[in-house]
Amino acid sequence: MRAIPLAALACLLSFSLTVSPSPACTSFCLDTPEGPIFGVNLDLLFPADGLVFMNRRGIAKGGFRPGTTGATLEWVSQYGSVTFSLAGAEFAWGGMNEAGLVVSMLELKAGGNPEPDERPALSLGTWAQYVLDNCGTVEEVIELDEKVRIQDTVPPAHFLIADAAGECAALEWFDGRLAYRTGEDLPVKAMSNMPYDRALAAYERGGPRFWWSNPGRSAERFAGAAERNENFDPKLDTDAVSYAFGTLVDVVAVGWTQWSVVYDIAKREVWYGSARSRPAKHIALDDFDLACDSPFLMLDVNAPVAGNVAQHFAPYDHDANLALFRTLCEGYEIEVSDEGADGLMQLIESFECAEDVSSRLGLIDR
Repeated sequence: MRAIPLAALACLLSFSLTVSPSPACTSFCLDTPEGPIFGVNLDLLFPADGLVFMNRRGIAKGGFRPGTTGATLEWVSQYGSVTFSLAGAEFAWGGMNEAGLVVSMLELKAGGNPEPDERPALSLGTWAQYVLDNCGTVEEVIELDEKVRIQDTVPPAHFLIADAAGECAALEWFDGRLAYRTGEDLPVKAMSNMPYDRALAAYERGGPRFWWSNPGRSAERFAGAAERNENFDPKLDTDAVSYAFGTLVDVVAVGWTQWSVVYDIAKREVWYGSARSRPAKHIALDDFDLACDSPFLMLDVNAPVAGNVAQHFAPYDHDANLALFRTLCEGYEIEVSDEGADGLMQLIESFECAEDVSSRLGLIDR
């Protein structure tokens, strides 16, 4: 497909090895008669610039870090998706695709991602985008571990994911191996910034003596989400989206919470707000043409708009995407050269319709 320029590769590696998603986040999946509702707070120590992207299906991608055999990962996106990003296109903090799969990334103050092996590697945000591009169910995400490796990051992260069937999973890596919980092994469909086992033990046993390694009051936030899930009564709480936002308010990290996002998976709709633009904003995937030959659209997550925001999306803008990437690097005090940043943008902006690639190579007739 394409090879990543050396400058872009260096930029990608320094970025993925240094930047963590956030010091504190909380996510949960709420089961309702109409289908799962997924909520997540993004918590950061500094104001969060960000972009919302409408990602298209049928886009050929690749050129990221190879495995020990030298092979890189190449793919064609099977699903369109909406993603929220702190770092720019192809670096998803979280999102939902057309199949109803939701991915949420949270910093983990423990664990360790795999060491280099024969599997091609992706950084955290690119892995999240890859999942949304290619997977429709929780089971498919778990199976990816045999094919794709998350490259090592400091500190690591873990993920809470859910699908349209109501399946939910907690994904964590310890000593280089994937440890996942789903079904009966996931009695609480929530996650904060402690390893799931520790958060669950703290919740079930209660008391401060069980709150070891409790960054940003992780145990309390996990417990708050768990209790709200348990107390949900569809006969009384008839607006599940509003109830989910109530949960996000209960688990807010005071002074840190920057974004609050709720996914109505059955309806393929998203509601969100930010600390700098609080009015609720609404995105319905059905409002967008996500075919590969349609425009690649984006929107400032802090745009001063409200309600259905479909009309406010605009075509991808190089300068805005680059500015977001640089803003996050500055927030984490990461030095990135102009050459490195430009190389990364060139790689991402080279992704195009797979049909166009095949036609240019003479593989299909048009």
